[in-house]
Amino acid sequence: MAQGTGTLFNDYVLKSRKQTYAIGDSYALAFFSNAISTVDFDSVDPILADLTVVSGGNVAASYALSSPTFTRAVNVIKFDVTDIAKILKDAGNPADIRGVAVYNITSVNNDLVQAHDLTADGTTAIDIVTQDFTFAFGAAGVNVATA
Repeated sequence: MAQGTGTLFNDYVLKSRKQTYAIGDSYALAFFSNAISTVDFDSVDPILADLTVVSGGNVAASYALSSPTFTRAVNVIKFDVTDIAKILKDAGNPADIRGVAVYNITSVNNDLVQAHDLTADGTTAIDIVTQDFTFAFGAAGVNVATA
């Protein structure tokens, strides 16, 4: 996967269509150390505990995502949130961050929504020990669906 590529968990798509999740659900973001190639996007009931979440220094174990919105423009449905603040470099920051996951914190088991590869090559961790880090979802938001 290319750096920054986000992939939806298939079970999230299925549960969304079955209306398992509500518009008012809350979401969070967590950084993990798993190589993206080891993340099973087709697993049944994927949860945050399936990933190795990393934290320390200026990196929190979880970041609540504020202002979740769902909008529709013609045949495109967009899910968006406010991006998290810049994470400042620190010697205590984890040295093994390879990805970031969005998960539903309203669900009992913290159901996974999607994961993003943060590496340049699929395996090499990003450096936030010596460099500040900003993660933003971009103009497309967290994800989009087309009808």
